[in-house]
Amino acid sequence: MKQCCKDYLNEQFGGDEDVVKEIYAEYVASTHAKLTEAVAALAAGDWLALDRIAHALKGNSLAAGDQELADTAIALRSSSKLENRDEASILIDKMKSLVEML
Repeated sequence: MKQCCKDYLNEQFGGDEDVVKEIYAEYVASTHAKLTEAVAALAAGDWLALDRIAHALKGNSLAAGDQELADTAIALRSSSKLENRDEASILIDKMKSLVEML
């Protein structure tokens, strides 16, 4: 478990280990699924879908206390709005490496 998430979730849920583990597990599963969707949306050139996925990733990351992934998702939203394939690809690759650390 990433330390930033553990600290944040412990603070939010009063140190209840079971709740923290459950929420973190949901966060990890959801993040993996959304990242797979983001890769597919970029491949299809579906910028609207990519923006929605990045928005969801941002919200989920903030809810779990993962500011670095949230910041990357915010940048991905910007690149999707500009339809910048190169930047979006770089950001998705960065997200992949961040997700591997979950």
